[in-house]
Amino acid sequence: MSTQTQLELNQAQACVYSRSNLRRAFQDFDDTEIAGIYVRGDDCLVVRRDGSEQTYPRELIKAAYSSYTHRLKDFFSYLGPNYRGPSVWHNNAYIMFKGWNYTHALGHLTSNATLQNHWADRFIHLSDPNKLLAVLQSDQTDLGHLVAPDGIRLPNRAVDLDSDMEEEAKDVSPVAAEPYCSCGSFQRQLLNVSEFQQEIQGFKPWCIHLTWFHKYRELLCKRTEARNASPSGTPDKCVAWWYAPPSDATSDGRFVLLHTKHGAQAPLTHWRTYKQKEVFSQHHAWDLFFNMMEAGYVPFPGNALPQLKAAIKK
Repeated sequence: MSTQTQLELNQAQACVYSRSNLRRAFQDFDDTEIAGIYVRGDDCLVVRRDGSEQTYPRELIKAAYSSYTHRLKDFFSYLGPNYRGPSVWHNNAYIMFKGWNYTHALGHLTSNATLQNHWADRFIHLSDPNKLLAVLQSDQTDLGHLVAPDGIRLPNRAVDLDSDMEEEAKDVSPVAAEPYCSCGSFQRQLLNVSEFQQEIQGFKPWCIHLTWFHKYRELLCKRTEARNASPSGTPDKCVAWWYAPPSDATSDGRFVLLHTKHGAQAPLTHWRTYKQKEVFSQHHAWDLFFNMMEAGYVPFPGNALPQLKAAIKK
């Protein structure tokens, strides 16, 4: 690799070799007083305003970038109103909500949460992706994103009955098999994919929304398996959960679980608090869900079990 200093980074390099990713790769990195960031051979060259230079291995920064774009955010980060998961849209795609209702104790009163409530069941009627995105993510709204983890299915095309069907079939590409997300990070990668592929071996566009979607899909599959494992189809081992969003920007939310071996409709006296002396937050939810299902328990939102209403008041 050439050791000549590359003074102008392309779009992909500017995303990868940013101050943020340098901080992620090197905990002691000082991101102040920087005059420029460049590429030289296998290193990223940081020039300070006083003229001093520091070099950092590019591979470690690329690894930090990939790790960051593939990270898994907490369970509540992308749930819509009433713990609603991604909603089916058209063309093999889904509406993925931002978790405005769960960011703060008063999050449900924000304008974005109010708009989500209004549009949640109406998005399906917007079949034009441009009109959808104008409502979903714009300068005025930030309700969520359009995601297609299995690729976008192209709209059905009208069939000309007088044409040669075999010839028409040759021109049809029913599914764009690559994952898709409308978020800014994914779109930047998609727009500059050839530059990213030159920079990172085996690169494919990805984002945190696709990571979360795949984890959520895995959770639904595991839940179905746990439920179907019961001979009667009605599980005896159940867990009810509740979540109270944080009261301020520096606090975590509160995640509470009750469990029983007497079925979801068991009276409150047959339920016990899970690890009563421990405090769980949104950051524990994924692991707790998968651990309980591994043990044969099926999770239910507590607000779907009215006989447990008194428990949460305590």
